[in-house]
Amino acid sequence: MLKKLSALFTLGLSLVLVACSGKSADTAKETTQWEKIEQAGVIKVATPGTYWPTSFHNDKDELTGYEIELLNEIAKRLGVKVEYQELAFAESFASVDNGSVDLFVNNLDSTPEREEKYNLSVPYKYSVSGMIVRADGSSGIEKADLSDWKGKKAAGEAGTNFMKLAEKLGAELVTYDNVSGDVYLRDVENGRTDFIPNDYYTQALYVEMMKEQFPNLAMGKAKYNPTKQAMVMNKADNSLKQKIDPIIEEMIADGTLKALSEKYYSGADLTKPEEGADKLPVVDFSK
Repeated sequence: MLKKLSALFTLGLSLVLVACSGKSADTAKETTQWEKIEQAGVIKVATPGTYWPTSFHNDKDELTGYEIELLNEIAKRLGVKVEYQELAFAESFASVDNGSVDLFVNNLDSTPEREEKYNLSVPYKYSVSGMIVRADGSSGIEKADLSDWKGKKAAGEAGTNFMKLAEKLGAELVTYDNVSGDVYLRDVENGRTDFIPNDYYTQALYVEMMKEQFPNLAMGKAKYNPTKQAMVMNKADNSLKQKIDPIIEEMIADGTLKALSEKYYSGADLTKPEEGADKLPVVDFSK
């Protein structure tokens, strides 16, 4: 009888442990990134707030721009609000890494290195690279093959792909920490730097807008490295990317994104690659 009771007790204890174990497995299921956003009702976004025309403050000191309006529309379609954190380049990547923001936008190129480390959205903008130089030719940068960058002073934020490219071509790097565009322009015009490598369309608009203040600045003749821009997300899981990608594609299909592009880029449709972009020089700066 004692053996039977002992066996029954052991069996009962085993059943309890199995039940508890099953319950723990259920509760231990990790919450995905999207589930956290959905529960909070807020998506947290790192953005510079100083990069016209994608992320900047207007005359009313309101954060706006191509990427800001794009994200506001994405959030609207997802049924959540957006909380923007205006951060510098390196700090923004660190914030994605540690989870304090959900994604980072800053006209960021989709590159193999970033694809390996992060979840990247489908492209929402296609462009080519260019440079701002002195209009009087004293920057000494004119060659289409970019062979005259060596020894010239390139201006940009530390760690960007444009500065990596400039370093690869032998330029001397002069770095800045999330300053406004007029600081860059002033330094090129006064000779502290020689050129600013960056997105061609963004620069062309800015040079035109600031012509009165900086009359000795112009776009360099060379175009290079076709690019496509994407949002950067943590690679912990794919849940946020799976939500955002279809909305970007939907906005391209319904014309919403084209309208935003034309609004901020003087009528240009940057939702598709520029004609002839595949024939431009490409510099591999990953090595």
